[in-house]
Amino acid sequence: MTVDTYRRRIASTAIVLAREDPLLVKEVIARLRASGEIAADDLVYLDRIADRWIGIAEGLHRGAARVLTT
Repeated sequence: MTVDTYRRRIASTAIVLAREDPLLVKEVIARLRASGEIAADDLVYLDRIADRWIGIAEGLHRGAARVLTT
């Protein structure tokens, strides 16, 4: 396996994790930034993906709540 393929596989796994558990991803990124293990601007793309999925989950939750109350 080449380094490029390995990096793509890691990136793909991180994106799937951001979809499945975005709060965990945001927490890990925050911890890495606080500890100084990554720079403040590292993993911004992954942080945005997690934010997007949190928004989607909240929207689905609000929609489900509306259906249940009507």
